[in-house]
Amino acid sequence: MFKNRAGLRGRVLSLAVAGALGVMGTAIAAVPAGGPFHALAGATQLSRGDTIRNTVPLNQAIRISVVLKLRDEARMKSFLAKVGASNAPRVMSQAQLQNHLPSPAQAQAVADYLQRAGFSNVEIARNRMIVHATGSAATVQSAFQTSLVAVRTHDGRDAFANNTAIRVPASLQDTVQAVLGLQTVHTAHILARPRPASQIGVMGHDPLEFANIYDANSLAPATALNVAVWGWGSMAPTISDLKVFTQDHGLPKVRTRVVCTDTNGINGDTGEGLGGTTIGDPTCNGNVDQGSIEWDLDSQDIIGMTGGVKSMTFYAAYGGYNTTITDSLDEIVTPTVGEPLPKVINASFGECERYEDANQGGDGSLQADDALFQIAAAQGQTFSVSTGDSGADECGFGNPEDSASYPASSPWVVAVSGTTLRASSTTWARENVWIDSGGSPSSAEMAQPWQAGLTYGPFAGARGPDVAFDGNPSSGAIIYVSAYGGYIQVGGTSLSAPLFTGAWARIFQGNRSLGFAAPHLYALPGYVIHDVRSGNNRGYVARIGWDWASGLGSFDIGAAAAALAGQQ
Repeated sequence: MFKNRAGLRGRVLSLAVAGALGVMGTAIAAVPAGGPFHALAGATQLSRGDTIRNTVPLNQAIRISVVLKLRDEARMKSFLAKVGASNAPRVMSQAQLQNHLPSPAQAQAVADYLQRAGFSNVEIARNRMIVHATGSAATVQSAFQTSLVAVRTHDGRDAFANNTAIRVPASLQDTVQAVLGLQTVHTAHILARPRPASQIGVMGHDPLEFANIYDANSLAPATALNVAVWGWGSMAPTISDLKVFTQDHGLPKVRTRVVCTDTNGINGDTGEGLGGTTIGDPTCNGNVDQGSIEWDLDSQDIIGMTGGVKSMTFYAAYGGYNTTITDSLDEIVTPTVGEPLPKVINASFGECERYEDANQGGDGSLQADDALFQIAAAQGQTFSVSTGDSGADECGFGNPEDSASYPASSPWVVAVSGTTLRASSTTWARENVWIDSGGSPSSAEMAQPWQAGLTYGPFAGARGPDVAFDGNPSSGAIIYVSAYGGYIQVGGTSLSAPLFTGAWARIFQGNRSLGFAAPHLYALPGYVIHDVRSGNNRGYVARIGWDWASGLGSFDIGAAAAALAGQQ
């Protein structure tokens, strides 16, 4: 099913060719004692337009995150496979969960190695899933038997990356999942899109209208639920915009928190002061606005769809780098600075999964995040994730067969693709696939039991989208964005995801035993589902029932809640 992987891999440039540019001679200190080494991930692959400039200065400080493996992952997956089954446990107890987290001895062994290798600020995460440390480029190269080069990216950033494989001592290979922080070339991107030219028969909607259109208002508001928005950069503009939005709509003020991870950055000229997690500073240590239109879309549509929440926590992952997203994810899964554990989390961002999959030249952040998403699902959290706005070809290689966006392609989130919604201000009429909506088989992830039987064609068994809600900017949400001067109409699958976030929050508010959403969606009866039967995303065509472009489609929220309650 992954027949195109080799061909697609050949369409990107590997940093392994850097030797021809004279950078393979980077000075590497003596490798610390540790016996034989095991290759964990290959050289970072460059995108078209990225260029290698030089070697990385040996004294440049780098903050790394060594992510550990789950213990007995097979049993964890077996538990999650049964979450939607009748009479099966839906949430794992904390005592059970401890049996799957790395042991104190495993985490300490990693920390001890890093300390011997010369790293400072070595810290073990509360759940022992990550060991953080700060070291010079020379220390990094020595500890992981790799070399680092400076890169000018196609989008004008100064970055760095490993140009040879990342290795860990063989004694740690059964413990370490990934070593993140050795590349800053690949970053996630937001998916909000302002409205283009109008489309005949389609109109935009106030966020409060979606609750009527999708029948969320037949349920009580989600005012007892803690939800979250996940992104990066300063959240101060978004919190200010949310206040204006709620005031203008006569809604109660939303209780907000901002949790910032890696507030002091991940690379610099000194070896101290990197990392850091804070709560209460909406600017995240003076960061600039890096996408308030996105976080505005997320937050205002969640409030419109839910009718209100107990609290909304904004998680800011410094810069949207793979490593900082993982650090932020760990904080969402295991809060450490006093925020509540959110039950529904919105993520309207992503990147080509191949740049994260260790088996396809990525840095291993896909495998690292998958482990954390499994913990989240096991303890009843649901992540709602946009599938992307590049149609069926998220990776941009010109071959849309299996080109998905991560984290949407993780089997332990709900992947939400986009539709063109045709509706009045109160009543749903129909939906078709939005032509730019992400949606394709994954090149890296397998479908779980609740979805696998519905997949079809050459990629049967691969992971695909779960549901679809309005995403076309022409039928998008009218939100307040101060950076754009006031109310504007915005779409993208960045709208689709918060609509599902709000939908599930309202369902979960009245049925707390449900836990992780995905398996339950596949148990919904056909009469509550809005099957998307027309349209395409320039790769896959909608068809009756589940399809690669739109998953199951959208659904009537009130009817879905009643159906799920009746199945207990």
